[in-house]
Amino acid sequence: MLMKSSPTPIEKIISVSSEMPIIKQVKIMNIKVKTAVIGAGAAGMSAAISAAGKNSGKVIILEKQNKAGRKLLATGNGRCNIGNTDLSVKHYHGDKAIIKSVLSYYTRERAQKLYRSLGLLLRTDSEGRIYPYSSRSDTVLECLRKKLEALSVDIICSFEIKSIKKENGIFCICSQSDRVYAENIIFACGSQAAPHLGADKSGYDILLPLGIKPGIMFPSLCPVPCREKYRLLKGVRAKGRVSLYSDGQIIKTETGEIQFSDTGLSGICIFNISRYVNEFFAAGSTKTLLISVDLMPEYNESDIIGYLRHCKKLFANDDSGLILSAALDVKLSQTIVKSAGLSGIRCGSLSDSDICRAAQNIKAFSFTPSGIGDFKSAQVSAGGFDSHTVDPRTLMCRKIKNLYICGEMLDADGDCGGYNLHFAFGSGMLAADSISK
Repeated sequence: MLMKSSPTPIEKIISVSSEMPIIKQVKIMNIKVKTAVIGAGAAGMSAAISAAGKNSGKVIILEKQNKAGRKLLATGNGRCNIGNTDLSVKHYHGDKAIIKSVLSYYTRERAQKLYRSLGLLLRTDSEGRIYPYSSRSDTVLECLRKKLEALSVDIICSFEIKSIKKENGIFCICSQSDRVYAENIIFACGSQAAPHLGADKSGYDILLPLGIKPGIMFPSLCPVPCREKYRLLKGVRAKGRVSLYSDGQIIKTETGEIQFSDTGLSGICIFNISRYVNEFFAAGSTKTLLISVDLMPEYNESDIIGYLRHCKKLFANDDSGLILSAALDVKLSQTIVKSAGLSGIRCGSLSDSDICRAAQNIKAFSFTPSGIGDFKSAQVSAGGFDSHTVDPRTLMCRKIKNLYICGEMLDADGDCGGYNLHFAFGSGMLAADSISK
């Protein structure tokens, strides 16, 4: 079917992405449905699949952007880390009642059942992260699209909601020119994290006139800006252990790859502590934060001192900045030595106290977080609607019957490793299942 050169206001093109063919056209002025899902991301599509699979009336998805699943396509660097074998609550943060409810409902077995129904073949890496066997996120999106099509669920793209009203038990969802009437609404609009993928806080803004206000929100899984500016380290990567301290008390420790930049720290282990850093700043805490980086966690300080003494002899005529070049990136070696105040000295001239100071810097290379991270570089948003707003058992809004909220809009966020996608799919299905019950 060919698209008209200038479609009328009452017609919208239903499609998943601009690269995919047009599926069909549908007139949506004054359309009436059983359930309207707001948002065509992972949570929204899983909610629609679950609702339509119950044979409980017509289901439709309304999407603000001109294509569905943009953020899903970007997850896992395009590989789509869809879940994890370890679904412990310890990997999640936020409202514990909501988190426990979704995880107890959307178990590993139920997730596998969903994947089988989609025909999605998976593989698991050595750290328990689950990916599509193709290692391509577009495989997941295409499987979801085909399932929605088989269930006769329409995805209406470029539908920007201006207002929602409820009269006589029916929701009226209004765009500039069209109206959709629904008995139930599932909000799966996502958050403002990753605006370059079209993300924004429009879902929260739509709910405000209805008297539904979220709690404080802040970015998570993002780089941490720091006061220390080591421009030489820009782009350097290293394996290590990072520990976050608050007023001298350890808050969180993570091990993995650390990526240095001229503005601060990044990498998966930094992403996992960024939530704690940003929560402190978002709450206006006056506590002192410190990130300590152990660049050689497999060795204790005494071992490193012995190693440096050995290198002092081996590289006696070299600049002290190269003393660690056989163990660490040369730029990292130079920076460690410089921060210890040992620049411009030959390795052979280093004293025992110099060696000890360098070893201490290797085990505790310190950084001071300078402020809250940026939603532009964040993978998810922390905070949102908590169990004061929604019933954790059903995800229905306590104030407005038959209005459900799921996905990233809720006060629940996970660590890196597929936890956020697992929660998105699970919360969408829980909301839809609650409608059918």
